[in-house]
Amino acid sequence: MNKMVGLWAHPRSRSTVLERVFIERGDFEVFHEPFAHMAFSADSAIPSDEWDHTLPTTYAAIKEQLIQAQARSHVFHKDMCYHCLDDLKVDLGFLAQQENIFIIREPASSIVSHHRVHPDMPLQAIGHKALYEIFCVVTKLIGKVPYVINADDLAADPERVIGNLCEHLQIEFLPHAMTWKRECPPQWKTWRSWHVAAENSERIVWPDNSTLEREVFDQYPKLKAMYEYHRTFYARMNEFCQ
Repeated sequence: MNKMVGLWAHPRSRSTVLERVFIERGDFEVFHEPFAHMAFSADSAIPSDEWDHTLPTTYAAIKEQLIQAQARSHVFHKDMCYHCLDDLKVDLGFLAQQENIFIIREPASSIVSHHRVHPDMPLQAIGHKALYEIFCVVTKLIGKVPYVINADDLAADPERVIGNLCEHLQIEFLPHAMTWKRECPPQWKTWRSWHVAAENSERIVWPDNSTLEREVFDQYPKLKAMYEYHRTFYARMNEFCQ
């Protein structure tokens, strides 16, 4: 039976560059934030680019698209839990039919990165709380802690982290998938402005970022409040990183 791998993330968690590895593998059909199309439209305030009006926009239709894809090939989809939280946390059947992987990034870094792209993001869009809620649902569902990746570990030692993930998923580690051409995959076009660094990358690297979070927090007190709210959920999940 074909695998379905769901990578559940929060914004600015380096989930897109991990997704790129699965695009490069060539043995998975990859969906980029499909549930975002039930949360947003081309008219939403969130920055978007080439909106694809052919994609489904309801939870049921998006789920069916993924299930149909699984019938023909392995499927990898990554999304933000806050896009579909209410539907997802009660849909145990859908969660049970896939391998649920979680990625987290220290919220000070992810919040500052998020602010650069979308300064008016609301509290729930930081995403750690929603991610933790689904993490708890999956833990209870499968009777053990699901697989969690820390984004800093991924950036620091991508071969080890991806190798361990492949072992967990019982798929072959493919070295060729660790490098790629600088280009925008078709899956990213709607949200292209969010993935400039990933589009211009050739592999997973530790970012060159000289901005100190505390300086940004001093300038924007709202961001510090967001950090205080979400850091507990990050800390809880970080205890279980592989």
